Amino acid sequence: MNIDILLGKTQEHLVPLEGTKYLVHHQMLKDFLRLQQNATQAGFDLQIASAFRDYARQLKIWNAKATGERQLLDDQERPLEFSKLSPTQIVFAILRWSALPGCSRHHWGSDIDVYDANTQAAADVKLVPSECIGTGPAAKLHEWLDSQFSQKNDFGFFRPFVTDQGGVSPERWHLSYYPISRRVIDVYTFSLFKRNIEESEIIFKEIILEHAQEIFQRYMMSFDLP
Repeated sequence: MNIDILLGKTQEHLVPLEGTKYLVHHQMLKDFLRLQQNATQAGFDLQIASAFRDYARQLKIWNAKATGERQLLDDQERPLEFSKLSPTQIVFAILRWSALPGCSRHHWGSDIDVYDANTQAAADVKLVPSECIGTGPAAKLHEWLDSQFSQKNDFGFFRPFVTDQGGVSPERWHLSYYPISRRVIDVYTFSLFKRNIEESEIIFKEIILEHAQEIFQRYMMSFDLP
């Protein structure tokens, strides 16, 4: 597989999702449209809040959080006081909610974040757990997705971050297309991970490299399978 696909540095594997600004893996498009159509028949307007995200965009997100320009949250979605955090605490606070550039599943075109446009405007979507449970605006959609996944009516999609494994926070909104994402994981090595960080312009590079093996295992390779 092309290394640039793994790192989010090419769009050669992508096609546009008609009527939106989003790009997805060309092998995923047909099955996503089938899942979306099933959701429509069930009374939901399943839409994408985030799809392909390139390396440069992921780097910008990381560095904005690393400088305090973007807010950091704790596990209860509460803002953290940036000035009171050590550099190492900042790194791991970012990792809880955001991937390292070159390590995001969104680079691959196989992973998307979804919401119910019947109950929430795109501009209001925050992609936090409270939106997807209880009385949250996307809760009913995700209950329906639960039933589809349990019946294997998933068209190849699954949630990689359902259980808290001490790495990425649970993300019910995050769907992954298994036929593609599994192939990527199979070839994404620790040596590639480390070289990507070494060659990047990421803030807190030294801290990330110091904890490289832990970060790779906890935040890259710890996820749920279908």
